[in-house]
Amino acid sequence: MAPILLIFIFVTISFSLLLNRRERIRRIRLPPSPPTIPLLGNLLWLTKPFSQLEPTLHHLRAKYGPIFTLYVGARPVIFIMDGDHIHRSLVENGEVFADRPRPVLGSDLNTNLHSINNTPYGSLWRLLRRNLASEVIHPCKATTKSSTHVHRMALNILLNRLKNESKANGGVVIPIHSIKNSLSFLMISLCFGIVKLDEQMVKQIQNVQWQLLFLVDKHFALNLMPKVALLLFLGSLRTLKQLRRAQKELLIPLIRARKQLAIHKRDQRHVISYVDSLLELRVPNGVGNVRELSEEDIVSFCSEFLDASIWSTCAGLEWIMASLVKHQDVQKNLKQEINGVVGDEKREIHMDELQRMPYLKAVIFEALRRHPPAHFLIPHRVKQDVLVDEYLIPKDAVMNCLVTGMGLDGRVWEEPLEFKPERFMAGGEGEGVDVQCGKSEIKMMPFGTGRRMCPGLDMAMIQLQYFVANLVNEMEFKEVEGMEVDLSEKAELFVPMKNPFHAQISFA
Repeated sequence: MAPILLIFIFVTISFSLLLNRRERIRRIRLPPSPPTIPLLGNLLWLTKPFSQLEPTLHHLRAKYGPIFTLYVGARPVIFIMDGDHIHRSLVENGEVFADRPRPVLGSDLNTNLHSINNTPYGSLWRLLRRNLASEVIHPCKATTKSSTHVHRMALNILLNRLKNESKANGGVVIPIHSIKNSLSFLMISLCFGIVKLDEQMVKQIQNVQWQLLFLVDKHFALNLMPKVALLLFLGSLRTLKQLRRAQKELLIPLIRARKQLAIHKRDQRHVISYVDSLLELRVPNGVGNVRELSEEDIVSFCSEFLDASIWSTCAGLEWIMASLVKHQDVQKNLKQEINGVVGDEKREIHMDELQRMPYLKAVIFEALRRHPPAHFLIPHRVKQDVLVDEYLIPKDAVMNCLVTGMGLDGRVWEEPLEFKPERFMAGGEGEGVDVQCGKSEIKMMPFGTGRRMCPGLDMAMIQLQYFVANLVNEMEFKEVEGMEVDLSEKAELFVPMKNPFHAQISFA
């Protein structure tokens, strides 16, 4: 009798455990997904550049909720569209989500050392990021004599180009052309330490960087499907290698010139540049050994710096100035604040004066909320299985977020489509909101969040405030009669205006 009882108990317990396991598997599942095709996954990856998926993602959110799965081949890509789930992922489980998928299309660009963005989370990533953050883009660097000089030169380029364009066209300008030229000069100078750049060199560097960025965006999904990339897109891979050669031909002479200056005329380096820090940096090369960075390594890091700084800052400044043209009351209020700090004097507004202009900061915040320069984060790779609410996010899955999912969410912001800087002033709904993202909630994240947050966000904020304050102090920007500012966006990795705004400028 006893053996039969033991067998019965054993079978009962086993059956109970089996049912519990099945129930647990049923409950713990991947986020929902639209129908897939075997081997290919969701075909929309192969029909659109990555930057043009946003309308589709909004549709999927309405159908499946704020977290859902798309498949690239058999690989799940998890999209998270709201601040609560993003906080649980990138902040509360920051280390689990801190890795990056290995790029295939970018492998020819990143050499045997990745860019900082694509370096696996760990000691090497911390070394590379710390070098960039402390030596080049820390906010205190903006007020050094050399950096102040370069920023002033870039500002003068911008003002002079706008004045010349205005004189030639009856006071009408298209600011984005001057903005790109000025900011490209600034970022190239900060990268390579050059203060005398001819316009042709600036345009050549702009062109090759933009073509590379466009190609990676166009075929982004193939980073997750390397075999398909090799079979179907050989032409794009050849183009990528050609652009890489052109890039090296442009940038390596600048790196070598800087190296020679460091060796022979170190005291004549008027700007301490990113290249200077990379030439002195040593990275691990086996157990207990370190090595210098190769020229190709430095080209890759410089390319990353230029892409991250030029296009995002251009887009941000364009949207801010377009919003001031469209909302004359905001421009008037900002001008009054500036006059309260510097008076009616037409002079450069210095960076140490910006902290006395809270409304200026509110204008920048509101523009970044309404029109973030990038609508997607750089993808994250999940290091291990993790639960986000009731959903399983499996190891090696790719995760991404839609930045506009928070900034334009009517459940988070009152009248989210309206441009109202006052919301970030004392007593407003955005009081206390920080672009670095809070520990308890995320209402906007134009620079990302968590451990992979953009290291240049503080410098970017200072630069945007500096250029906006000086432009508004120097000129008055109004809409051109019959040419209303169109706030439509162009779907690119760094999102510019679909129709660049025109402005009638005058000098008070």
